[in-house]
Amino acid sequence: MSITHRVRRAFLALGVIMLTFLPPCPASANDHGGGGAPEPMVFTFNLGDKAYVQFGLIFETGSPEAAHEMVAYRPKIQHEIILLMSGKEEAHLRTLAGKKELIEEIIELANHIIHEDRKSGVTEVLFTKFLIQ
Repeated sequence: MSITHRVRRAFLALGVIMLTFLPPCPASANDHGGGGAPEPMVFTFNLGDKAYVQFGLIFETGSPEAAHEMVAYRPKIQHEIILLMSGKEEAHLRTLAGKKELIEEIIELANHIIHEDRKSGVTEVLFTKFLIQ
């Protein structure tokens, strides 16, 4: 393994560790008295030996109750997304179809965890960023 490859992997590992220990940013109220934009869930994963993917997700829900459940079950949802990503391939995630398939799997996964359906639970998952390197 070359020195540049080892340095690159070390910086990637350091970045993942730093992301793990950063405290979440609280949502702030907007001018209309409501809460600010929802806080995205951010993930970083290795894809095989040579690449990694980083993406942020925002979940839209069909009811305030489902939004509350998303907060309550956030650690379990994150855990299940990590397990889901262990079976993903870089080439497929680079395609539009791969990204759309991932969104549908995450919606299904989240609704299963919070015991809701697509109408009353998670209605949409939005990427706030998506990077494969």
